[in-house]
Amino acid sequence: MDGYDALMSLLDKFPTGAPPTANLRRILEIILTNDEAMLASKLTPHPFREPLHKLCGRAGLDPAKIKPLLESMADKGVVYAEVKDGEPRYSVMPLVPGIFELQFMKGLYDAKSKELAGLFNAYYFEGWGEKSFAVKEPFARTIVIGKEIPAGQEVQPYEQVKNLIQNHKRKALTTCFCRHEHELIGNSCGRPKDVCMVLGPFVDYAVERGFARRASDEEMLMALDRAEDAGLVHLSDNILEKVNFICNCCGCCCGILGTITKLNIPTAVAHSNYIIARDEGACIDCGDCADRCQVKALTFDAEEEVLKLDEKRCIGCGLCIRSCNQDALSLKRRPDSDLIRPHNSYFEMGMAIVKSMKRG
Repeated sequence: MDGYDALMSLLDKFPTGAPPTANLRRILEIILTNDEAMLASKLTPHPFREPLHKLCGRAGLDPAKIKPLLESMADKGVVYAEVKDGEPRYSVMPLVPGIFELQFMKGLYDAKSKELAGLFNAYYFEGWGEKSFAVKEPFARTIVIGKEIPAGQEVQPYEQVKNLIQNHKRKALTTCFCRHEHELIGNSCGRPKDVCMVLGPFVDYAVERGFARRASDEEMLMALDRAEDAGLVHLSDNILEKVNFICNCCGCCCGILGTITKLNIPTAVAHSNYIIARDEGACIDCGDCADRCQVKALTFDAEEEVLKLDEKRCIGCGLCIRSCNQDALSLKRRPDSDLIRPHNSYFEMGMAIVKSMKRG
């Protein structure tokens, strides 16, 4: 087994998986040398960072020889690196969320990036999308647009996107990797790309390695407003407060929402605890809201000239409400049996994903 096969085997053991195919192997060949891939296959999986001296002792490696390789892979977005208690620590990241996103966060347009974009797109449709994004326990959740939540309703802190941003000391803005990938393959929707957000400890890594730039609360909230104006859905880790990202997503480019719109798997993302309500007496079936819905929960039947609502596809983002001039749309709290509480931690979420796959 060479380095690429060894690394593919390890990546497929992550909760979100990575089916070993010729496309994935070619992706790794473009990003890494065989020696780097073999070393990456010996690392502990993220988020369990291992000190350099323990890694070398466990695997019988020379720190002087492998540290440059580890640092190179950290620059390439394959290995997570940090310094704690004066010693570097490393872990290999999953393909998603992790390696895939980092390949496009720098917003490059070179030949390598274009080839990777085509390979990742092909890989998505050959089974990676279904296995990694459509896990029975979603790793991403919808955050409702705060201004659309009905007045007087109790709102949990984890349901408020501004609260998540302001409660993090470290925050950064980066390129939307999904829309950049689609731009590279000539299939861009043209929505803004500079509105995706990194939060928490991952910010230090992303900024130091050139994947993101630090941002103030004001910059983050302005980006949030621009995302909402452009009709983008707020998605984040399916955990409570210490989230790593807030992506602002479209159904045409986003890998997660695309699992709903392209692979027809409506459970690919955890819905918010709200759902759209339609006042049929006020609705004039104009279809404007359908144009704004990123997951096709609202569609306009041109032949019948009527608006149709599929509640099973509604993720409760609230984007459609702003487009309605008749006040026919609003959000309502889902019934208690359908309410979702995010996981307490990244580790807890990963274990839940693994258990759901075993049950399935």
